[in-house]
Amino acid sequence: MSDFFTRVEIPKTDFSIDYHLNLLFMGSCFSDSIGRRMQNLKFKACHNPFGVVYNPVSISNSLTLLVQKERFGKEDLSFYNELWFSYSHNTLFSDTDQKACLDKINKSFKEAKKFIYDANVLIITLGTSWVYQLKETGKVVANCHKIPSENFNRSFSSVENTCQNLQKAIDELRKVNPEVKIVFTVSPIRHWKDGAIGNQRSKAALILAISKLQEQTNDVYYFPAYEIFMDELRDYRFYAEDMLHPSDSGTEYIWDRFSQTFLSKDTIELLPKMQSILNRMSHRPVHKKTNAYKQFISSLREDMFTIQNTHPYIDFKEELQTIDKSV
Repeated sequence: MSDFFTRVEIPKTDFSIDYHLNLLFMGSCFSDSIGRRMQNLKFKACHNPFGVVYNPVSISNSLTLLVQKERFGKEDLSFYNELWFSYSHNTLFSDTDQKACLDKINKSFKEAKKFIYDANVLIITLGTSWVYQLKETGKVVANCHKIPSENFNRSFSSVENTCQNLQKAIDELRKVNPEVKIVFTVSPIRHWKDGAIGNQRSKAALILAISKLQEQTNDVYYFPAYEIFMDELRDYRFYAEDMLHPSDSGTEYIWDRFSQTFLSKDTIELLPKMQSILNRMSHRPVHKKTNAYKQFISSLREDMFTIQNTHPYIDFKEELQTIDKSV
């Protein structure tokens, strides 16, 4: 029987991802979703140290900051509508207290900065070609922080501009980490405020820029998340209620294609066991003193130790401490 959809063929890569590798995720919601999932599955992963960032210029700036900057100070913050914030960061880092804002920013920055030197794979997701430039300084911002639009100039980052900015950031990264593999994706989330045509033009420019980067730079790869969503998942049941973001089933499908593309065979075989442990960790018992619950905990602990014995680089220390506190 023929397939009932057109399948996007993904070229084989010359490397695979397993639990030994350090993974850094940056960019739009896809990087946040996949990065968070891999972190939960106990991969050595760091995701979006600046929060979700959509445009290629800000993503390039974020990567350059990780390489060149030591820490953020008061001079890097702005204040509006009772909140301190950084134009380099998502609203996730904003706070009514200046020190609390800086503490959140520098904690995340410090963790990612350590990671940048040892990252084996960097996964970057581009969301839109549209950028916002603060009129006062001329700086492209990662987030407008609900500041009135008249304070910004909105412009379209061309294929050439996007490619140049990303290339500069990659060159900076490879000064400190020359062996890192870079995987680009384009977010399947549609930016409908630009309209159907504007959204397609935006995504097309990003895809063309990535293609140009692949032609001129070694160890740059492309995972077609956008194309998979457009061609394999042509049904609104794969979208959330807003009809713009992927639904849970759509996200699950993309994760499956990502896994089959990049994860090693041994890692794929291990994932169901890891997921089983995580699912059981989220179990909230009604009666903790029963023999049934004691057996449940004993089995869970045994499964963790079994995986640790065969995969010593997977650390269940935090989970084991949680179990000890629960009994």
